[in-house]
Amino acid sequence: MAAREKTVTVKLYPVVVAGGSGTRMKSDLPKQFLDIGGKPVLQWSLECFDAVSETVDITVVLPEAWLEEGKRRLSGWRSKHNIRYICGGLRRQDSVEAGVSSIPDEDGWAAVHDGARPAITPEIVRACLEMAVAKGNASCAVPVSDTLVETAGGLVTGAVDRSKMFAMQTPQIFPVNLLREALARARADGVDATDDAGLVRRLGLPVYLAPGSPLNIKVTRPEDLLLLASVLRPPG
Repeated sequence: MAAREKTVTVKLYPVVVAGGSGTRMKSDLPKQFLDIGGKPVLQWSLECFDAVSETVDITVVLPEAWLEEGKRRLSGWRSKHNIRYICGGLRRQDSVEAGVSSIPDEDGWAAVHDGARPAITPEIVRACLEMAVAKGNASCAVPVSDTLVETAGGLVTGAVDRSKMFAMQTPQIFPVNLLREALARARADGVDATDDAGLVRRLGLPVYLAPGSPLNIKVTRPEDLLLLASVLRPPG
């Protein structure tokens, strides 16, 4: 009788980083708490990860000054999974490190996601996770469609070959221990980065791209809210 193949259980630990401010939104309220479709921007991302069957629990990283207020604003939502709220740091990188450090399972997969990207879907997350498990890691990205140019002093000085250009998105999914190592190395070396995939590349490892979505934009300006309100639907 042939031996049965061992079933590998994939355990996903989303870390949703929501430390942004309302500066470019011209709002006193941090953008992760602004309303889209009757919900805080942040809640859309949390509902998405809550609908992914591989999710074990979810870490939400908030500014210390907004930690309790953030809990209050999300108190009307009932998650299927445990939600762990922790304080972030001065930089996004510090907040990611705090969130990843709080994951209780060293053998799981960390999915770092910007809380200001509410249009993420369970389908995108699952496709990214499948690639990460197959390749060792995966980060969502989309090809650049606009013409890119180089400039100096407001003048165009050259063109950029956009066929090689991708815009990085989130989630970015890595083994928990690998991402912890990349973040610790960056801190020790004094490296400041806004992209976790770049920190993993610093370890000499390849980073693989999974299909993102043109709708998976980061809320930055008031018009972004109008665009996203027209396309967001509850995760299925």
